[in-house]
Amino acid sequence: MGKPIDFAIKITTITAMKKIPLEDVLKAVALSPNVVSRRPIFEKYDKNVQGNSYLERGQAATAVILPFNDFPELPQDKKSIGVTVGTGGNPNRAKIDAQLTAEMAICEAALQTSCVGGTWLGATDCLNFGNPEKESQMGDFVAGVEGVKVACTQLEIPIVSGNVSLYNENNNQAVPPSALVSVFSRVDDITKVKPITWEPGTAYIYQVGAPSDALGGSEFDRIYDLNSTSLPSLSYDQVKADSAKLNALLTDANISCVLPLKAGGVWGALIGAALESGSGFELELEEETLVSDLLAETLGAIVVSTQPLEGLRYLGTTTTNLEAVIKTEAQNHVVNFSEIIEAWQNQLRKVF
Repeated sequence: MGKPIDFAIKITTITAMKKIPLEDVLKAVALSPNVVSRRPIFEKYDKNVQGNSYLERGQAATAVILPFNDFPELPQDKKSIGVTVGTGGNPNRAKIDAQLTAEMAICEAALQTSCVGGTWLGATDCLNFGNPEKESQMGDFVAGVEGVKVACTQLEIPIVSGNVSLYNENNNQAVPPSALVSVFSRVDDITKVKPITWEPGTAYIYQVGAPSDALGGSEFDRIYDLNSTSLPSLSYDQVKADSAKLNALLTDANISCVLPLKAGGVWGALIGAALESGSGFELELEEETLVSDLLAETLGAIVVSTQPLEGLRYLGTTTTNLEAVIKTEAQNHVVNFSEIIEAWQNQLRKVF
């Protein structure tokens, strides 16, 4: 086990002294209810309605259906048009900035669909807020609505439906001012969609999107009560460029896996894919930005390629070992999958 991480030094926006081994931090984040396997949830409902599922939930970044498959009067190229839905929202982030949270929710959902080659068609929202009769909570509601508007305007995604839930309070405390959204997209070439798992062996891991040192709203921040108010920055030019990059990468036969960033950041995305793949990974990161590189919850995606790629941020490689190795110039951190896999797979079965 590596030496403890001094969070007071590594995270300059947080003053509380917390010295915890990084391995323990990574295990705690991996086993957070917001990061563990969602399979116990989506196994509980019929995800093959009418038999038009091309890729089910858990196979690709977003599920893909063929809604026109049962129309014999249509030509084959129309029958093979796919539709997909991405969903975004982060109540932890909403406690800090209601508008930015809503904007990032739209961008998160949109980029999820870009991971399967989606072209954005429209969005729907579910706005969850407190008591609008209280000035501060009404202000959060206005900010959330404005955030959805700004993001959809910037990305040219029309809002086609939605709903609002107000007066959500308990013991005079409002729920976080959360905009939960879904973006619907068209997938013209379903054969190019990549899985969210990789085959055991050595392949290259890259990050699409800009890294961030802001840990506010992250699972890491929530678990350790760090109370950071620093959120990742949002650039619509970056979101559009990342979407175009993901669509282009899907045409590359060397790309074997594409998965969106989510709760837990780079670590959350990679540990989930690794445990589903039955294969590990080894990352090479800088010591000074180690925590934020792994755990900041910025927008973007992870791609795995059997050949080196240019123009993307290199993170490391997949391996055949059943462990995650985080290497810096100072030390190595190792998380053995046998220590977490059962809890990761089954924790939500206690609830659903």
